[in-house]
Amino acid sequence: MESIDVLVAGAGPTGLTMACELRRYGLKVRVVDPAPRTTEHSKALVVHARTREVFEAMGLRAAVEAEAQALMAVQLYFEKQLLGTLDVKRFGPDVPTPVFLDQSATERILAEHLGRLGGAVERGLRLLSFRDEGSQVVATIGGEDGRTETVTARWLVGCDGAHSVVRRGLSLPFEGSAYEDMFDQADLKIRWDRPPGVGYGFLRSAGLVVFAPLPRDRYRIIAMGGEGHAPEPTLEMFQKLADELVPGAVLHDPEWILRFRLHHRMVPRMAVGSVFLAGDAAHIHSPAGGQGMNTGIQDAFNLAWKLAMVARGAAKPELLATYDAERLPVAKQTLELTDRLFRGATSRRTMVLRKLIVGTVLRSRALQQRLVRRMSQTGVSYRRSTAVLDARRWPRPSPQAGERAPAATLSAGDTTISLHALVASEAKLTLLLMHGSSRSPALTSAGQELAERWGRSLVVRDLVLGTGDAETLGDRSGAVVRGWRVRAPELVLLRPDGHIAVRAPLARLEVLRAYAARWF
Repeated sequence: MESIDVLVAGAGPTGLTMACELRRYGLKVRVVDPAPRTTEHSKALVVHARTREVFEAMGLRAAVEAEAQALMAVQLYFEKQLLGTLDVKRFGPDVPTPVFLDQSATERILAEHLGRLGGAVERGLRLLSFRDEGSQVVATIGGEDGRTETVTARWLVGCDGAHSVVRRGLSLPFEGSAYEDMFDQADLKIRWDRPPGVGYGFLRSAGLVVFAPLPRDRYRIIAMGGEGHAPEPTLEMFQKLADELVPGAVLHDPEWILRFRLHHRMVPRMAVGSVFLAGDAAHIHSPAGGQGMNTGIQDAFNLAWKLAMVARGAAKPELLATYDAERLPVAKQTLELTDRLFRGATSRRTMVLRKLIVGTVLRSRALQQRLVRRMSQTGVSYRRSTAVLDARRWPRPSPQAGERAPAATLSAGDTTISLHALVASEAKLTLLLMHGSSRSPALTSAGQELAERWGRSLVVRDLVLGTGDAETLGDRSGAVVRGWRVRAPELVLLRPDGHIAVRAPLARLEVLRAYAARWF
């Protein structure tokens, strides 16, 4: 009977991200999926800013950007009247623009990356059953030929979608319901004179219609609010819709046309014993806002480093309980957000109100920034987690412990590195010693003490305002030292997933000692 660290059930974007991260951190992993190959369809498309940061931390930025279509702006209409344009490029370098990438390409990029890390998806194999014995999970997997195999893993992670075998094996309810309205969708090419990289949304009494730019000069058209008894969608039906909304546009070369009904459901728990759920196995919702795949990838990014640290004895097993505590509220908030967006887009009773709300948002930069932070998932915070701590005096300016560390580029001698790539480089937390414009000997001494005692769990890096060197990181722009409003020498503990674990002034070093003793 083979024994491994983690068995991952499901090889969609969530399962592949999980497997890649676990392999990158050196764990022994098996990934099984009954599908004979990666998906051939575009499916989930939107890669939001936070997921772009994840891909950069994984070393996949260039591969993703080479095939993706950037979203530059969104024009919103009420029927045929232009209400305004949302310029998604103007929200600054801390919030990268979303891009569109076929799920088939996302899965291929991740699967190739897994191969480079020494892993592979075992296709044609499905999880049949499992039992959690406390210290290990004993699972039975099998293929179409009827042969079965017993696998022993320290942990099982179910990334096996809406019909999850893992979720059913845990006897967890999938609470929620189906929407009454239908979605009609077509991926195709459009011959028109509109600029590339721009999306269009049309608020109509019959429901919202969206034109989203895809890679390879294609568009996805989504008509929300259709009725289940209507005829199946065809190219002619979408052409008639285009004639109504964008006269002169010619639709051609359809790749995928379908109709589907959506559900909004989630589990009451995302972890039971040694078994975890991630992605659609734990939560499903409407594609409004393009949140689904991104939320699943964030689930995997949150859990993988915790499993890796516990596996090699660098963190106490209690750390794993924070996965459910941190990600379940995010799943709930995402389901609520997508539900509001979907119902607002499909309601036939609130047309005037929708026009008023959209117009208000388009006139307010502050409202647009709040919306972008929510949709991009850069605003996700774990401030209520027991695994984060802010020991600064009040008021505590952002970023606070639990929040995502804002994107920043640091220098190290003649090279540069993004902050998120730096902290994700190994399965340890990164302790930044924030010196400011001049070095603090006392801060350096504190870092040395912590490194000597907990070096298996954290790596210590000095950060100075200005240019760094081979041993010290430099903050040339002041984005961290000034942008984070560091008042005095400070210790900042960053997690591999890019969230802040601890912010503590040097005068409160004992707080960081206590934190390390609790979790490491």
